[in-house]
Amino acid sequence: MNISDFILRYWLFIVLYEAVCAFASSGAADLKRRDQGYWFILGLLLGVFALAAVLIMKKRPEELAPKNNLLLDSEQYLRSGWRVVLFLVAIIAIYYVSAILAKLTGIVPMQSFFFLFYIDVIIATYLLIRFVDRRRFFSVGIPYHGRIMKELLLGFLIGVIMIGAVGGVELAVGAIKLDMRPGQNWLLVIRNFGLSFIFFGYFAMGEELVFRGYPFQALIEGTGAVGATILMSVFFGVMHLANPSADFLSTLNTMLAGVWLCLAYLKTRTLYFPFGMHFSWNLVQSFFLSLPVSGLLTNRTIFVPTDYGPYWLTGGRYGPEAGVGTTVVIIAAIAYFLIDRRIKPAYDYKASKERLKVAGQIKVA
Repeated sequence: MNISDFILRYWLFIVLYEAVCAFASSGAADLKRRDQGYWFILGLLLGVFALAAVLIMKKRPEELAPKNNLLLDSEQYLRSGWRVVLFLVAIIAIYYVSAILAKLTGIVPMQSFFFLFYIDVIIATYLLIRFVDRRRFFSVGIPYHGRIMKELLLGFLIGVIMIGAVGGVELAVGAIKLDMRPGQNWLLVIRNFGLSFIFFGYFAMGEELVFRGYPFQALIEGTGAVGATILMSVFFGVMHLANPSADFLSTLNTMLAGVWLCLAYLKTRTLYFPFGMHFSWNLVQSFFLSLPVSGLLTNRTIFVPTDYGPYWLTGGRYGPEAGVGTTVVIIAAIAYFLIDRRIKPAYDYKASKERLKVAGQIKVA
């Protein structure tokens, strides 16, 4: 498929994707009191780059792109691009309704509304998988198999080693200094650890469902693994522009982290492995190293950090994820995942993606 055919056939999807990238970037700039026009253009360029990379690196299989139907694929199911759009619309609609209900009932305080979002993501994921894809909910990457704990623990260990290496170098060269937080006791440390464990576990799983869950897996079916990884990693980076103190290097590192986590899913075809890495990276970075996580710093930490080193190394107020140490470590992890052949799916992935039988039809759909 040449570029002109691709644009003519998928122009609506391209417009929607570019709009999401541009307005997300512009919105982040507004929150950070920066030039919205500049960041709007940057978002557009990032989207163009991602789409161009997809066309260059992955040709669309013809069997997944019948020429006579812009809505349905060769199996007469909604195309992946439309399913991603429908997923986004479903999340917005469900969140709007849930936020109104929460506000009217007072069950959830307004400052905690962001917790609702990932609950709505789970609901939207279930609705799309069950009633649009007609598959089992566990096919989104949370199957039951005998190596769940192994994948979780392996991911947890890799995440600890990686962020430990980044923080260890900064400590070793004196770029940061950690002083024991005053007024602590064992009971308070255990309490803060428990709160951090729940908080970062919840948000790591939520982000994995958004960025490596249904939308990513739908894009794999439409553009292939390479194209889906590029698109979702760019989007992952753009969305983090809204975080405090975000800059070019932090955005680049977040995009690389998106590739790293997408590869983790592709290696195992489950969310357990990327979740373990994502969760442990954030937990260790925040609670044990007491450093900002993507620009967010809490007081539920063991130490109080002092930044003495250069910004390019420590990332300043954004934290290590805006430093070159993170760049090096994540690139090394990506290279390792690309050459490693030992990590592989522990279950029948193709069988998990089979369509559920529809009553009154002979065809498996």
